[in-house]
Amino acid sequence: MSRRAVVLAAGVALVVSAAAPAAALEPLPAVLHVHSTLSTGSLSLEEIVAQAERHGIGAVLLSENYLARVEYGLPPFRALTRVTREERSVRAALDVYLARVAHVRAQFPRMLVLPGVEVIPHYRWTGAPWSGAMTLHDTQKNLLVFGLEDPRTLAGLPVAGNRAAGRYSVQSLLDALPVLLLLPGVALLARSRTRRVRLRHAMLLVRRRAWLAGAALCCVALAAAVRAWPFTTDVFPSWVDAGPAPYQALIDHVDRLGGLTVWSFPEARDAGEQDVGPVRVSWSTEPYADDLLRTFRYTAFGAVYEDVTTFERPGGGWDRLLGEYAAGERSRPVWAVAESGFHGFTAGKRIGPVQTVLLVTARSEAGVLDALRRGRMWAVHNPVEPGLELVEFTARAGTTSVTLGETLGVAAGTPIEIHVALAASDGGRHDVRVSLVRNGEVVGAWADGTPFRAVHREVADGRPAVFRVEARGPGRVLANPIFVGGPRP
Repeated sequence: MSRRAVVLAAGVALVVSAAAPAAALEPLPAVLHVHSTLSTGSLSLEEIVAQAERHGIGAVLLSENYLARVEYGLPPFRALTRVTREERSVRAALDVYLARVAHVRAQFPRMLVLPGVEVIPHYRWTGAPWSGAMTLHDTQKNLLVFGLEDPRTLAGLPVAGNRAAGRYSVQSLLDALPVLLLLPGVALLARSRTRRVRLRHAMLLVRRRAWLAGAALCCVALAAAVRAWPFTTDVFPSWVDAGPAPYQALIDHVDRLGGLTVWSFPEARDAGEQDVGPVRVSWSTEPYADDLLRTFRYTAFGAVYEDVTTFERPGGGWDRLLGEYAAGERSRPVWAVAESGFHGFTAGKRIGPVQTVLLVTARSEAGVLDALRRGRMWAVHNPVEPGLELVEFTARAGTTSVTLGETLGVAAGTPIEIHVALAASDGGRHDVRVSLVRNGEVVGAWADGTPFRAVHREVADGRPAVFRVEARGPGRVLANPIFVGGPRP
């Protein structure tokens, strides 16, 4: 067993031994948000899982592109004039995707492989072709979906460009109108016209059909039928700024089906431009952390990844979300995960530095989803070795103890203790800075070395409290919260 595995196992042993009574928890390092050659990745699914296994990872949560396609059509006949650009994605062959996952699971029985998808709920266009410049917005404002493994269920996700989840609208009628050209086209082909042609001293009667005009009308009608079928349009079309509504619709749809949703890279930027004929097409996705505050019932958000983030800082957006839950303004908490965003070994990317460590009651796909749903996990970014590991984060009152994602129900006046412990993956001494955040404010800050252990003590005042931990040293750890206090209103 590696030193890192020993550290993780020891940490969970401390958590479990301190808890009163609870199911045994096992630490499971996982890599979340991974693409293979099934969509926009450069490694096969087998290569990815083999690499993950060699790095001591126990679970791979795939996020294959669901429908990586953008379209633009000129009004009023948008379907007929539509121009499309598409990258590899799994929407057209969901059964093949799920079958490949099943095959890889059989090949690597010690690894947990969960099929997920990365979706584009909405994008929008500004500008026009005749102006010479157009901009495509929000193609990287995406959500990850996990926990849905039925191809028919996945086929109905309400995302941009998915005709199976569309609706009939006025635009549907406009797209269907050119199909009516089939009627005059057939009539021209079926009806012959008689013309008198003089040939010297004789007059001839010549019958002719309007082959060219009739064929042209029929071709336009058939093209319209094929391009517009099944004549549905997106609920939130690409020429409308719909705000957070498309994203909330997707979240609610997945929630009704029992799946999980994760906001992906909320503070990352994406921009570029390219000439398409005479038109300069730009694309831009601005950071959208504010949308995390404007949407509800999603499971988690990408809080740790290989970029600068601010939403999870003390007193920031994440603390506001947790406070809303503690105050009863949200029906469920929002958890933090680490996002790998792995597509291949480019730009220095590797499998392993960015992990979400799950505390699972069972080493199974169901156990992974349960830990994600309950927030029993912490996010890790260890770009170099040795890395930093969470050994313990518990809240205790008397003989009762709870850990990440759980609630310690106590009355006012009850003494409570918050225990925090960290270690380096090599077991050695390394500088570390640890912050304990309570309701958005830092109530404990330590600069010490690993192995690190601290206890914060206070008396419950009867109001809900949210505690969470962040540590930086040889790597970074961001732990999901513990809730302390009476039942929420």
